[in-house]
Amino acid sequence: MKKYFLDYNEKQIINAIVREDARDNARQSGFRKKSASAIQRAKDDLDVGDASPEIRKAIVAKVYQSIAYSQAWELLGETYCGRRRFYEIRKQFCFLIADNMGMIDDKRRRRSGR
Repeated sequence: MKKYFLDYNEKQIINAIVREDARDNARQSGFRKKSASAIQRAKDDLDVGDASPEIRKAIVAKVYQSIAYSQAWELLGETYCGRRRFYEIRKQFCFLIADNMGMIDDKRRRRSGR
């Protein structure tokens, strides 16, 4: 599944951005504002299927929690989806953040269908 592929460095950057966002420091630099905006847009654009709004909100929160606190699916409790689907959604979420931050070029964006 190379649809939402990120290389190692991109994954590390995205994970650091989400972890920093979860800390919620009072100081807001330009980069922090841009990353918070990218995360929010990724949350809004994330495709979780035909889930109701409450379930969608819970899945997105669990994906965010998984990245922010380095927690595996097994430790998150009720995620409303199976392990494989959860990690597919998580991979898409990271790709959307990278795309919103301007890290994805047009060729890769077309390949992912965005």
